[in-house]
This record gives sequence, structure tokens and C-alpha cells, in this order.
Amino acid sequence: MEKKKNIRFLICQIAVALIGLAWKIYRGAFSLLWTYVLFMTFAVIAMYFNYSLCKLENRMRSRFYDRTPHDGEPSDFRLVVGKVAEWMLFIMMLVVALLPI
Repeated sequence: MEKKKNIRFLICQIAVALIGLAWKIYRGAFSLLWTYVLFMTFAVIAMYFNYSLCKLENRMRSRFYDRTPHDGEPSDFRLVVGKVAEWMLFIMMLVVALLPI
């Protein structure tokens, strides 16, 4: 059930991103188009794979800085900080889609 909910949420995010892209193209505002596409793609992918990215970060940090590397679980704080940053990027790109430039 959780996987279905995540997939639905991902589809909604992609739909909103595509609507923003279509709006930007419709108005002929091509100056920040590649920025919008690049950062929106990154935001959607990072939101979906937030846990995996946090775990990878822990693994890499452990490998470089600890004597005995481990496969640690990411903290709740790190997961929340990642989500907040990804949502801020997503919302900023939606604002960019509405800008007349």
C-alpha cells in the first residue's frame, strides 16, 4: 500500500512539473527553461530517493572518516532536512515557471 501511495505522489509531482513546463513554453518564456527542467528533475528524483541518498551519504562518510566503516541508517533529522531542501527547490522552480522571463 505504501509503494502505491509513493508512486501516486511521484506521478502527481511529475504532472505538476510538466504543467509548469507547459505554462512556461506557452507564454514563450524560454530564458530560464533549462534551469527549470534541470532543477525540477533533480528535485523530483531527490524527493523520491531521499532515504537512499541519505543512506549513501552515511556510507560514504563512514568509509572516509571512520576507522571501521559501517552501513548506518540515516537519522530522522537528516531525512527531514533533505525533504525540506527538496521541497524548497520544487516550490522555487514552480515560482520560476510563473515568472514572466
